[in-house]
Amino acid sequence: MDYSYADLPGYNQLYETKEQTRITCLTDNKNGSISIAFAGKALRKQNDFRVYQKDSLLATGKAENCTFQPLLGTREYNIRINEAAGYVTFTLNNTPDSLYRIFGNSSTVTFEITGSNVPVAPNDLYSITDWAISYDDQPETEKKAVDDYLRDSIHIRPAETTPERILKISDFILQRVKGMDGVPSDSMSQLSPVNQLKCAQSGRSKIWCGIYTNIFCFFANRAGVPVRLIDCGNTRAGISAGTHVFSEVYLKEYNSWAYVDLLAKTVFVKKGDRYLNVIDVQRLLKYPINDPDLTTCYFNGDSIVQTPYNQVASTALGYFHRNNSFRFYFSDFLKIQNPKSSFERFIKIFYPKPYYAVYGDNTGTGRSQFVFRIISTFSMVFFLGFCIFFGLKWLRQRAA
Repeated sequence: MDYSYADLPGYNQLYETKEQTRITCLTDNKNGSISIAFAGKALRKQNDFRVYQKDSLLATGKAENCTFQPLLGTREYNIRINEAAGYVTFTLNNTPDSLYRIFGNSSTVTFEITGSNVPVAPNDLYSITDWAISYDDQPETEKKAVDDYLRDSIHIRPAETTPERILKISDFILQRVKGMDGVPSDSMSQLSPVNQLKCAQSGRSKIWCGIYTNIFCFFANRAGVPVRLIDCGNTRAGISAGTHVFSEVYLKEYNSWAYVDLLAKTVFVKKGDRYLNVIDVQRLLKYPINDPDLTTCYFNGDSIVQTPYNQVASTALGYFHRNNSFRFYFSDFLKIQNPKSSFERFIKIFYPKPYYAVYGDNTGTGRSQFVFRIISTFSMVFFLGFCIFFGLKWLRQRAA
């Protein structure tokens, strides 16, 4: 029944967002020029475009779409859109039909985008707010308590970057629950995130991954950082593949989601300067990871320090294996799962959207589209034969 509540997206749908600039269409204008349509938060009805090939300005324009005449061959282009930071960079192969004809080939593919730093014609994307877990239903006293922590104890400042905020929040939580890893009492699941933290800090209960994640997500949310809840763990044929709960935070400075796992004491995993998401980490763990360029910010019991990831990856190695799949929960999941009124229970029964997205090496989309094609094809042939048979019968009756 898991999939009846789920979306089954591809990697790009998990990690690209509706707010990001993306290429949605390329049109061959049949006069040597092309028009490229973009979408995203930076786009307007009329946009200022500047097209560069290497360091040379190739074209400018103000229009809905970007139109320019590309050079022959395979070239890299950089397009500045409005006042957006950075460039849209892509590689375009321009091969005219006449070149194909020289070799006796009838191909008509003139333009090909073979590389890009933005998504190209993706499926429908989710927005950041579709993912970012919401704690709006928490009492105001709980929100104020976290806000006080953020201001007075963690010392979050408006000018700080998202990674700086997350490192401060993680260190604060890990310092206060040091030595309290373990099986929690049942009563912990009934407490708010703030009271879970206080209960563990006072030594009244152990905590494990779900409670760590709940506390962290609430703090990150109040600090203005979008954060989403993820778990992994399948049970097939009575065999559990291991259940674990953690999170990803959205780093607006990098337009990317980054893996955070406080039970594993790892705050971010980086490959050089790039922050990795959980699927990136899972893919890397398939191979030997003695890579000095792969690091994490790790809580060693005293402070968070940069550490080679291969030295502290045991938790991820235990859970992020090929037989497990990941569930990425949508923003309103907690509210839908915990209705507080009869009306909310009614909404839960008829809720029209998925609760979560499922992704994994051991997850298939099934053969539903294949089966639909086979059924529709044979049905069409049957219907056509039915029409011909009764059509001929009607004509013979009319002729008689």
